[in-house]
Amino acid sequence: MNMQKNRFFSGRLSIQQRVPLLICFFLLSAITLYGVANYYSLRKATLAEGKVRIETLSSQISTMFGQSAQLVVASMENAAKQSSVNKCLESGGKDFRKETLAELDKLHRDTTWVSVELLDSGGKPVLRSEKSKIDVKTDIRAVLSFMNVPPNLAVVGKIYNISGAMYYPVVATIAEKDHIKGYIIGWQALRVTPQAVSQFTHLLGTGAVLYIENSDASMWTNLLKPLPNPAFKPGHMNDIIAYKNPQGVDMIASAKTVPNTHWVAVVEFPQAAILEGVKGFTNLIIVSGLLLTLIGIIAAWIMSRNITRPLNELTKAAASIAQGDYSSSVDIYRKDELGELANAFNVMTAKVYKMHQDLESKVTERTAQLQNVNKELEAFSYSVSHDLRTPLRAVNGYSIMLKEDYEDKLDAEGVRIVDNIIKNAKTMGQLIDELLAFSRLGKKELAFSNVDMKPLAQSVIEELLENGIREKYRIGIGSLPSSNADRALIKQVLMNLIGNAIKYSSRQDNPVIEIGAQEERNRVVYFIKDNGVGFDMAYAGKLFGVFQRLHSQEEFEGTGVGLALVKRVIDKHGGEVWAEAEENKGATFYFSLPK
Repeated sequence: MNMQKNRFFSGRLSIQQRVPLLICFFLLSAITLYGVANYYSLRKATLAEGKVRIETLSSQISTMFGQSAQLVVASMENAAKQSSVNKCLESGGKDFRKETLAELDKLHRDTTWVSVELLDSGGKPVLRSEKSKIDVKTDIRAVLSFMNVPPNLAVVGKIYNISGAMYYPVVATIAEKDHIKGYIIGWQALRVTPQAVSQFTHLLGTGAVLYIENSDASMWTNLLKPLPNPAFKPGHMNDIIAYKNPQGVDMIASAKTVPNTHWVAVVEFPQAAILEGVKGFTNLIIVSGLLLTLIGIIAAWIMSRNITRPLNELTKAAASIAQGDYSSSVDIYRKDELGELANAFNVMTAKVYKMHQDLESKVTERTAQLQNVNKELEAFSYSVSHDLRTPLRAVNGYSIMLKEDYEDKLDAEGVRIVDNIIKNAKTMGQLIDELLAFSRLGKKELAFSNVDMKPLAQSVIEELLENGIREKYRIGIGSLPSSNADRALIKQVLMNLIGNAIKYSSRQDNPVIEIGAQEERNRVVYFIKDNGVGFDMAYAGKLFGVFQRLHSQEEFEGTGVGLALVKRVIDKHGGEVWAEAEENKGATFYFSLPK
């Protein structure tokens, strides 16, 4: 027996042969699932029975309140039909006054009646009962309009919160041939003692609560005091409502309209009270589930111990490969699927190691080739730019000599051509200088230091503008925080950006240039703003490319290299550069430097 047991758990059997153990575990779990299904079935049936009970209770309470309201309504209708009341109303309270007061006093059935009045058709008081104790301060016309009582009938109105107390009106119409001549309105105070409410809810059942709500949801009370709006709004009066109260407790309620009133009676029960009888079955399910879970854990632990050991070795080897050790392998000698997996893993590792070695050698080779190409390109760019200078100087020098020595012998066209040669030779020289600077920038190491940006910007402006020209421009320099950067390269950036601002605003009558900065969390953003010709933002993507220009040489001189140099400098500093502009309204160039 022991030999068979050891053989079964020694790892010589396939995983397929161990699956029956898992099936046994799932069968045991199925028992729990069966119990849970029965629990929910019982719970559903219990809730259904509880809902029927709640609906029955709410219907009975609604009928009870309706019968009570019917008695009050009947007495009001009877008073409204008295001839003495009608004649008193028609006379404006002068005739049959004594008899009408007697009828109004009869309506004070108990101490809850605080006021009874006879009103004309417009809601104005005609006569008031002598037993009236309180003058209810509210808009009588709004009350009558809302209740809209039909001719020769009476209705109990909604509950009002007046100065912290709750009152409700009972209105009867006085009519002749469906024409309303006036009203009798009586006000009753809603007064119920806590003991009475407690006894009443105790009769309903454990945890039950009775609420009365106005039909327009304007008032909600537990018969003791006004309450905030509930966690639900009973839009369908004959529905069962399930919801959570503000304390997060699951509740069930039923709402029914009260006949002859503008009230809704709501009976509320906590679900826990309804499901009290299901607790015993729930405890049995929990005990059975815990027992079956314990059995499953023991069985799973016994099985997984044999399975997870080789898997742990595979995991360690895979982690070693992930860290770059491609020579890792696993020593698992088994004849089941895990053994086959280990052999396949070792084969895969050997292939990955070989491919990694091949890839590293190729990357090294390609990197060396790329570095050589870059060096050749830089050398070629430098050589071309440098070698172009000598013939260009000769062309420029001889052109100047030709103009100085033979200008009086040349006609106007000849002078124009010589001037164009000198001008374009100068532009070509500037282009070569900027190309050389752009080429050297790629291999230049940054010399970081604390750069005081404001004095640097002022020195750049002094270099770019002569004294006479300086007065034409209105240049404002705001607060410019210092930055840790290469001073020489940042000066090149400012020379290009401020120079562009001067150039492109030069044709304005009142050129204005603003230089400022804004500190952000991880960087400082500097800007140079002008009111010059601007540009179309649709072409903003071309601004920072080499030889990219948005204006012709005839409009504004330039080489198309300056902004490309600016971008390369800012990129080397780890910042960004961008622009915003509008045609004929100026442009703003921004660049950021890390703090």
